[in-house]
Amino acid sequence: MASKTSKADKPGISLWRIIGAVLALVVLIAHLLIHANFVTGRSLLLAFPGWEVTYKRCWPNPFGGAWVSDVTLMPLEGDDEEVFHFDHLTVDVPMMQYYRSSFSRKRGAMLKSIKDISLEFSGGHGAMSIPFTTELMVFGNASASPFEAEGCAEDGAWKDSELAEMGLKAEPTELTMSWHRTDDRLIREHSIHTSGVGRVDYRGEELLHDDFPLFSLADTGLSELAASEWHVKDEGFAKARNAFCAKKDGITPSGFVDRHLDSVQRILAALGLEPTPSARSAYRQYVENGAPLDLVLNYSPMISGERYYDLDIGRWVAYMHGGFNVDGRAVGVGMKAIDVRPLPDDDDAASTWSMLESERAASTRRAQAASDAAPPTTATRNAQTPTIAVATSTPEAGEDLLLADEPEVIERAPVIEDYAKLSAEVGQRFMLYTKDKPAVRVEVVGVDEGVVKVRRYLRSGFIEQGVTRAAFVRAERTR
Repeated sequence: MASKTSKADKPGISLWRIIGAVLALVVLIAHLLIHANFVTGRSLLLAFPGWEVTYKRCWPNPFGGAWVSDVTLMPLEGDDEEVFHFDHLTVDVPMMQYYRSSFSRKRGAMLKSIKDISLEFSGGHGAMSIPFTTELMVFGNASASPFEAEGCAEDGAWKDSELAEMGLKAEPTELTMSWHRTDDRLIREHSIHTSGVGRVDYRGEELLHDDFPLFSLADTGLSELAASEWHVKDEGFAKARNAFCAKKDGITPSGFVDRHLDSVQRILAALGLEPTPSARSAYRQYVENGAPLDLVLNYSPMISGERYYDLDIGRWVAYMHGGFNVDGRAVGVGMKAIDVRPLPDDDDAASTWSMLESERAASTRRAQAASDAAPPTTATRNAQTPTIAVATSTPEAGEDLLLADEPEVIERAPVIEDYAKLSAEVGQRFMLYTKDKPAVRVEVVGVDEGVVKVRRYLRSGFIEQGVTRAAFVRAERTR
């Protein structure tokens, strides 16, 4: 006689098991979404420190990274004109690093797991004139051309919408940024490409002297720049820009090229640099014809953190090896160091060329005034050499001498441990030590409601933040 089968012995899947599996799946998906947003957010902070960056949707890539849509860059908070928008962003992280970071229990391990990051922005358009990164500072955000508007009488930068007015068939801009960290090296690669206009690729190599992971966002200023290289490929912008500005300013394209070269030379003078005749001639080929332009530099000794942020780039020349190559013609470094000629702070000229014209006119007026003020001289034959009387007596004891006042010397403490004294150091740079945080290189910029504001310098820009009295430990002066 067959026995009855109990409910517990019947085949099938328990309802609770189904609910448990569904909940586990929901938790896993939620965890992956959170981690994708974490990686995306940290990557954008690494790329654009201090900027306001927003995006609408972020989905995890099962092979490592994330897919992001509608990314908006706003360097200056509240400035709707300085904005650049990308339709899509792909965040790429090696799969093993991504999932090791995702399931790390400790925050330190989570940050250290990721050593390779690539950001690929596409569908870019906007009117932003502020450069994407420090390394691409002299390149237009849409044109990817160095000193894109220099030489024009009334323009300082080009919007992507203005490229069509030059007769260019420009596609949306693509921006790529990547970082690769080894034990003691960091490789940065940045590129801008606007199809039908131009492309620039940058690669930099740094020697690291700290163990902070990429996502810590720490920059101690201890790393040294070992090499830099830029590769520029024109896709029609140079000739189109020359003709457009020449027509707009009522001159010939050749005349505009001369203006461009003079304007660029004036900007370089503000950095303590002057191009050699061979470098100027080679660069002219790029400006006139869009010839391929490459600059590959190795630094020996390497450029230290303190020198890296020095605005006098002329001090780098002795460390530079390699140089320019224009259309296959090597011209060496092509720069010599000169005394810095700062650009006027209060100048309201519409462009560098307009400012340069004002400087030249002022120089001519000064020379004419000096010539008019000079007393007339009459040439005489057999003029005798004038006799010069020299006093040989020494002053009597106690006699006063008229001497120039000694310049006032302000002595500054090398280390500041009193928080109240830090606010008086506006414009000074320090290694800042705070509780439970790594030391960072900063510049004091002011005080807001009793909180000292500092600017942290990163390789890709800077970020301003407050330092509270409770967090402050000490500040060691760096200059």
